[in-house]
Amino acid sequence: MSEIDRAARALSLLESARAAEVPAAALGGVAFQLLCPSARAEGRYHRALADIDLATTGRSRRALDALATAAGFVPDEQFNRMNGATRLRYEDADGSHLDVFVDEFRLCHALTWGKRLPAGQLTLPLPELLLTKLQVVQLEAKDISDLLALFTDRWPEIQAERPRLGELVRNDWGLWRTARGSLETLAGAPDDVAAGRAAELLEHWHEIPLGPKARMRAAVGDRVRWYEEPEEL
Repeated sequence: MSEIDRAARALSLLESARAAEVPAAALGGVAFQLLCPSARAEGRYHRALADIDLATTGRSRRALDALATAAGFVPDEQFNRMNGATRLRYEDADGSHLDVFVDEFRLCHALTWGKRLPAGQLTLPLPELLLTKLQVVQLEAKDISDLLALFTDRWPEIQAERPRLGELVRNDWGLWRTARGSLETLAGAPDDVAAGRAAELLEHWHEIPLGPKARMRAAVGDRVRWYEEPEEL
């Protein structure tokens, strides 16, 4: 299956979910292509889509499972039995995967969306989507491309969502700290416009008022590891 077909497959499943009023939203490469022209074919930050990543809620897990199966995705029965409370996995006809994250996305840190995932929304809300990438301790090329596309094409929305970003990290110093490091990396990118915007958000990051527990953890700082290695999960 071509990359274009993979994006089309994701969009078709999302449209089916919307028609059935089942909360489902894209994250990963599909989400950035939906939101950012510069991430699409011929765009400056276009990259290949290896898999499809979607988010849903615990209440909607079974409904989305039925929609995915009806669309031709084959469930990984063993994986889903072991991890179904938080994650589902399917294989497509071309050998690629559909990963469904239930209530949370967990890589180096945990990020939840709860009621902020209503039916009909095609991507995760922008603050949560941004933090799925900023929470990566060692950014890969694909992560940097996605983030630069977002800063290029969605900067006004990022600015408007600063209060929500602050809410998401103020009580989690580890997430705040990792996101700070990611913004520092982006601020040094060769794209002057996107890098400048990342640097501006970085200034705001230092002004976020941390909660009591986060301040206590900040006092320990980098002496103790503040993130989880993805392979540990």
